[in-house]
Amino acid sequence: MDAIYLFVIAAVVACFGIALLLRSSMESLAMNPENISNIQTRLFMFVAFIEALPIVLIVFGFMTLADSDADLIIPLVIVIVSVVINAILNLLKRNELVANYPEVKSTINSLFLVGNALMAAIPVVAIVAMFVR
Repeated sequence: MDAIYLFVIAAVVACFGIALLLRSSMESLAMNPENISNIQTRLFMFVAFIEALPIVLIVFGFMTLADSDADLIIPLVIVIVSVVINAILNLLKRNELVANYPEVKSTINSLFLVGNALMAAIPVVAIVAMFVR
């Protein structure tokens, strides 16, 4: 398998996994705002588990990057579309929760911003790695 597609798989797995976890965590926070420390701890622990496979894929991708000859257009589109779709879904979930639970608006916004940054980290690494070759 070409190294570029290892980066794509890593980005998509991390993006979708962390986005699903973020939406679940925001919902849990809206229902139980007094458990914020447990929800945040669970979020960061699961992010570490979710990112394990993408990090291994990125390492293998860098190891085989010199032999890569794939075109960049389709892989870049896949990574960017996955980030945009998940960012929109996260935003829709945040807006729904803020409208239904206005008392936890600032806490949900903070979790939303941190979660989106975590979600976009591996895809950014993957995009940069695609241009390294």
